[in-house]
Amino acid sequence: MKLYTINTGNFKLDGGAMFGVVPKTIWQKTNPADENNLCSWAMRCLLIEDGGRLILIDNGLGNKQDDKFFGHYYLHGNDTLDKSLAAHGFHRDDITDVFLTHLHFDHCGGSIERYGDQLRPAFKNAIYWSNQQHWDWATTPNAREKASFLKENIIPIQESGQLKFIPTQQNVHLHDGINIRFAYGHTDAMM
Repeated sequence: MKLYTINTGNFKLDGGAMFGVVPKTIWQKTNPADENNLCSWAMRCLLIEDGGRLILIDNGLGNKQDDKFFGHYYLHGNDTLDKSLAAHGFHRDDITDVFLTHLHFDHCGGSIERYGDQLRPAFKNAIYWSNQQHWDWATTPNAREKASFLKENIIPIQESGQLKFIPTQQNVHLHDGINIRFAYGHTDAMM
């Protein structure tokens, strides 16, 4: 089994939104905010090469959103998913599995790309993995998380027929040597 860091770019997000009730005097020491209280965040994913499988864990923000969206999140830097995959000798068509830890836009936005007027899976040869509990949470979100779950990142995965659900129980295995744990806090049924 080989592991690769996949950098998909950087974006900015309000420090208070990211850290919630943690006082700024604490978080600004490691994550200084700019004059607009925005902190820069790297979107790093993990690629697992094991035998004939290439498993991508999350996939960043993507690039299908409009200028207004990117005007709020300031995508910046030279890293992209495709450049990072290519640096390791891979292409998105080589990906066999896309494992989505959760469906917030900065973790799953790269799942779907815009092709003209259509939204289609960016990894045409992959199975996308989520779990039913989190999927339901993301497709019918509460008011607090609604802005983090964008339907255009989620629904086309299901419509493509490439989505499979992992059961929400302890000791679940995605693949030999890859065990899944569930966490409830940042969002419901995060893997």
